[in-house]
Amino acid sequence: MENSFINAEGWYDDASNGPVTATVSIEGRDIPVDPAWVVTAPPNYAPDLIAVRTLYDLLVDLYVQNHWMEVPARPSFVNDVYPILQRMSGLQWVNRGFATQFGHGAPTDFENPEHVARLARDPKAGGFDTWGELRRQVFNAFRLPEPKDDNPTPWPWEYGDADAIPGFPNSPRQNLALTDTQHLTLQRWAAGQFVPDWPADGRPVHEVGKLPVAEQPEVLTRAALHFCLADAFHPGCEVTWPIRHLSMFTAPFRIRVRPAGVPEPDYGPTLTQAQVLASDGPLWAQGPGDLTRWMGLPWQEDTAFCRSGYDPGYDPYLPTFWPARVPNQVLSEADYRIVVDPHRPREEREAAFNRRAEWTRLLGPDSDPVAQMMNMVSHFGNQGVVLPREGVKGDPLFPPVILVENAVIPPEKKGLLKALAAPAAAPAAAAPPEGHGPRERFRGRAEYVRARALAAPEGTVTEAVRE
Repeated sequence: MENSFINAEGWYDDASNGPVTATVSIEGRDIPVDPAWVVTAPPNYAPDLIAVRTLYDLLVDLYVQNHWMEVPARPSFVNDVYPILQRMSGLQWVNRGFATQFGHGAPTDFENPEHVARLARDPKAGGFDTWGELRRQVFNAFRLPEPKDDNPTPWPWEYGDADAIPGFPNSPRQNLALTDTQHLTLQRWAAGQFVPDWPADGRPVHEVGKLPVAEQPEVLTRAALHFCLADAFHPGCEVTWPIRHLSMFTAPFRIRVRPAGVPEPDYGPTLTQAQVLASDGPLWAQGPGDLTRWMGLPWQEDTAFCRSGYDPGYDPYLPTFWPARVPNQVLSEADYRIVVDPHRPREEREAAFNRRAEWTRLLGPDSDPVAQMMNMVSHFGNQGVVLPREGVKGDPLFPPVILVENAVIPPEKKGLLKALAAPAAAPAAAAPPEGHGPRERFRGRAEYVRARALAAPEGTVTEAVRE
């Protein structure tokens, strides 16, 4: 679909990528080094939160499946198991559905020290595996890596690549599953085959300098990818589906670089699937800009419109897209002030803590999604960032650290909400798709994606086909 809002030819922004090379010399001796790759991605509106499946997790699984890496026979609870569980509790600050089930004081609070201690307990302690059935139930709650249906109930409650894609009705890929490696890790943990290394004080090491020197290089590699998303590639936030192909790499975490002076082949006016997968196709050697060229332009469309609860008859908040980067529901500054005010009635404070505001409310009414996307292009800097603030200490209802949206409207900008509610002028290269005027609304991103995919010329690699 050429020159549509999601594929605006001539649109330029700061989303970019490319190789970085260096020479290293120590005391006059040259040290061999490999090139690296840098990606400049759209803003991260929840910088302290981690996705259930990170880009690091995805790549490790890719390398494991192709025998470049191995899964530990006995995974570490601290390094391998707990991060998967804790991330779902972390999403309580960006999605109300996750807050209800995994949030502070919720039935499955993976940040509750007593609950975590049970999950981390040595299966051999006391001569009986006291919490073995608890581990098994947690493991069984996750979706299988190759699900048989589109049931949205299993964890994690996130959309997959095939959500809202024409031609994939009721596809199992509509919902996200753990990687095979993550699933195997949890399976071994549930069976009691893990290292019970949870510290007695419940505080794992978070500083690289305090780790053994031999572990530090791997941690630095992980850190570079830990805050990047793997799913759903619809199309994604930092990079998208090509990164799943081993042909893109020369070694673990090393992008295959196209040699200087070697131009990319001309694939003609239509890029076919056969060309994409060919040995001289775009999934092999990469040049500057190649990793992000598959993303939507402008990036603001997906950021503003990949949300949660597309089927409110099932649940108004779940499943969700990318909440660790693009929040759905957040704790507002006004409600935060009520929560931490000890002079307020307790019922009022509890209500404020559980009440969450829609993160996109500054973009205008949901009845006009095209205008919302236009406003995101013009006003994305006004969207709130979810950041940690001091909470309430020693109170079972409220955590000691609370993540709060920082979108505070100052008095001198009282007219901002009204201005944002009015459609902004569209960039010349980013006009809405033809026929999508004010009288032709879309009921959420799902219909928008269906419409643009159906309008694409047959045989082209559209976003829908690629994914």
